[in-house]
Formats: sequence, structure tokens, C-alpha cells
Amino acid sequence: MLKISLASVVVLLSAAPVFAQDCASDLQALAARREAALRNINTLVASSKGKKLDPETFCVRSRPLNAAEEAMLAYMVKNKDWCQLPDDAIAQLKESHAKSVAFGGKACAVAVQIDKMKKQAAKAAQQQSVAGGGPPAQQPLPAGPL
Repeated sequence: MLKISLASVVVLLSAAPVFAQDCASDLQALAARREAALRNINTLVASSKGKKLDPETFCVRSRPLNAAEEAMLAYMVKNKDWCQLPDDAIAQLKESHAKSVAFGGKACAVAVQIDKMKKQAAKAAQQQSVAGGGPPAQQPLPAGPL
């Protein structure tokens, strides 16, 4: 996550010349969007109470964060000179975004794999019921002394 506070960048910009006022309001809106996405993910993590997270749910909830960080990063890179943004803030957001994308990507890959396995199991069960006319016969338990 971004450790150089975007709020501190916004405060610096709000004290800067008039051209930076637009930068401050734009960055505040982008930061609010990112924070809302982070809160959504943090709520999911907190609700899991230490249990495994559902990869599909996490995949879906990570997309808004990735989109918000991409938008913020694109704005910061494009307006770096105009808004007088420090290189450190951009570098840290890039690092944070790379971690977010990697983690979300892993969750999405696992979700796809789980879905694929469920479909294969359903297809196998369907083929077995068609071929055998029902569920497989249970093996009889051994009788007599062991």
C-alpha cells in the first residue's frame, strides 16, 4: 500500500499556485476512489475472520482497486510536472499497484482453475450417470471375521 500519504501530496498541492488547485481536487477524487476500493477489500478480509478467502470473490473485488490505481497512476505520470508531484510518490504507487495486480491476478487464476475443475467434475458425473444409469455401485463391506 502507498506509504507516502497521498493526502500529504494533496495538502502540498493545495498550498501551491492556482494551477495546482486542479491537481489537488483531481488527486483527491482519485484517492477517494482508491480508498473506497481498499475499504471494500479490507471488509472482505475482515469478514473472513482468518478463514480462507474465496478466490472468485476476491478477484471480483480486486478489479475496482486495480482500475482506481491505474487511473491515479496515469494521472500522476501525465501531470507530474504540471502538478509538481514528487518522484517518490509515483514510484511508491507503482510498487503498490504492481503488488495489487499480482495478488488479484493470482486470486483470479485460482478462481478460473476452481471453475474449470467444477465443470469437469459436473461433466464426469453427467457422463457417469448416462453410462451407468445412476450412481456407481458401492463396494460391499467385508463380512465375517477379519
